[in-house]
Amino acid sequence: MRYSLLLILLVIFCSCSKQKPSLVPQPRINKESKAELNHWWVKNDSALIVYYSDSLGLDTVADERGLWLTIHKEGDRKAKLVNETSVVTIAYVISDFVTGEKFYTSKRLGPKKINIAHTDEPHGLLEALLDLREGTKATAILLPDKAFGLVGDGEKIIGRRIIRYDFEILKVE
Repeated sequence: MRYSLLLILLVIFCSCSKQKPSLVPQPRINKESKAELNHWWVKNDSALIVYYSDSLGLDTVADERGLWLTIHKEGDRKAKLVNETSVVTIAYVISDFVTGEKFYTSKRLGPKKINIAHTDEPHGLLEALLDLREGTKATAILLPDKAFGLVGDGEKIIGRRIIRYDFEILKVE
């Protein structure tokens, strides 16, 4: 009896340690399939931006970098221009482009001071700020790859969100 119990336990232990082949084929993910998936996401996100921009009355078009920017008010021609070494102070509203849910605003949190060369701000925002002047009011629509990516910001913004970034450049240093 003792030996048969030991034999049963040994058989169970050995059978559990072997991996059984999966009945569902596992997809192979390589660089090409990742690139293809990203291209598909960007294409669909861009179509969504066109649709919602029209319905919101935003006159926005993507530039060659894939940045969607609408200038509402140009800054004064004599005002400082934002460049790669600037420190910029902005008033802002960050919201979900599709639902309009507001995540962060300068009214609640205060203006944001951004060192263009050294910041954790979304890459798309930095691209939008470059070559604009103090006093400019604009809306940047950021695709997920130019905003908070697949993972979000770790607080209010979940991954794969298209972000609407309304801002005014208050000061350029």
